[in-house]
Amino acid sequence: MPSGLRSRGCDACRKQRKKCDQWHPKCKRCTRLDIPCVGNGLKRWKFQAFQPDSSSSQPLEGPGRVPSNETTLITSALISILEIDDERHDIRFCGPHFIPELPRRIGLNPSFDASISAMVAAYNSIALRKPQKNALTLYGTALGALRTSLQDPKQSVALKMETVIVMFICQMWIDRKHAEKHREVMAHLLEQIIVQDKLSEIDPRNIRAICMQVIYGSLSDPKIELGSWFWDTASKEVMSARPQPYRPGGRANLITLELGTMAELSTFLRDPERYLYQLKCHYNILSLERPVLRLIVEQLEPVARSLEATLTTKKAFISYAAAYGGLLSQTALVSPVLEAFGVHSSYTKDSHEFCDEAVKIAHQCRSFRPCGAAWVPELLKLTWASVKDAYRHKEIKELIAEYEQDVEGGNYLEEARDIRDRFDRLGWSGEPRFMDGEKRSEKPPECVIL
Repeated sequence: MPSGLRSRGCDACRKQRKKCDQWHPKCKRCTRLDIPCVGNGLKRWKFQAFQPDSSSSQPLEGPGRVPSNETTLITSALISILEIDDERHDIRFCGPHFIPELPRRIGLNPSFDASISAMVAAYNSIALRKPQKNALTLYGTALGALRTSLQDPKQSVALKMETVIVMFICQMWIDRKHAEKHREVMAHLLEQIIVQDKLSEIDPRNIRAICMQVIYGSLSDPKIELGSWFWDTASKEVMSARPQPYRPGGRANLITLELGTMAELSTFLRDPERYLYQLKCHYNILSLERPVLRLIVEQLEPVARSLEATLTTKKAFISYAAAYGGLLSQTALVSPVLEAFGVHSSYTKDSHEFCDEAVKIAHQCRSFRPCGAAWVPELLKLTWASVKDAYRHKEIKELIAEYEQDVEGGNYLEEARDIRDRFDRLGWSGEPRFMDGEKRSEKPPECVIL
């Protein structure tokens, strides 16, 4: 290292050990002797080796310990996933509001921990395209632990519900076509929670998300019926509050996005001939409310795609697009039913319109795959099944094939064909219903749409 500054005199004065006055451009001695004045004013340093003081040196601390036990490993892996701020891979879009709170609950229950391990492995393998050989093994282990937990009467029903939801998310990534079984378990657990008066143990925002999954399950699975437990209790806890307004600058609550309205649609579709008038009313309201959300989505899209777009802006677009997709899905369900009974005179025109809207929103959400567009495949399946034009089938089929790449075991086209077969069986008395479930033992609720 350098020591102190040495003499700044010229080379001639330094050689003769004379004091240099450092006069510019030549010092007086060099002027008097008429010799060159070289190095006048030049800074000179002497470098010497540094010898640290061993008595004052402090020992260096080693790096922090890496998580070693299973609980800390799972927690750290989950936190790393939750810290991802890319809307395409934001796991919060795949589940209820309790997802960010999962790290605090790890270690409370073996079954719950196993489901978290399976979800982390499945997420890394599917969503992030980082294959892990043990993903299926962890899922099988978690599934066995879940069965044991469901049979344990001492386990909290609320914790069982959260475990089932985590496993449902895993199932959607690993083998989507068998995910309906988890919705059936959710419906059973929700009934237990309501009957046992334990709704207070669950965040109201999570209750709404759970009810949404149960309602969707009842729309696609005849085994899932919404009994009096749902209408008498869940309606008081959740359905009394309408969703937030969707129109900027005003309040325009959308009736067709309320839980009660969507739950009634499930009842109407189980016996469409009996509830034909209610289905027609539901369709008319959909026709009025779809343009409201379509306008908002069109306004938000350029903002969300701009280079200055924030994560909040992108999430807002994804949320509104998902809500708009929900209205389109309901339209794709109701429209073919009305057409089958001859009460939909403008079916051809309307089917072309909502098909165009569905294809457009699917294209708009492609850049947010996989997590930000996880709802799109359900819309595409219903659209393919409800549209009769062959050339539109080809276009939708290509989109379905593209979205199938986001999950393992996805066979959306086969599911769409099954829905189409059920549409084709619709008709007047003596012919099969849209949903051939078991005979109802309870009287359906009155229509609240009218």
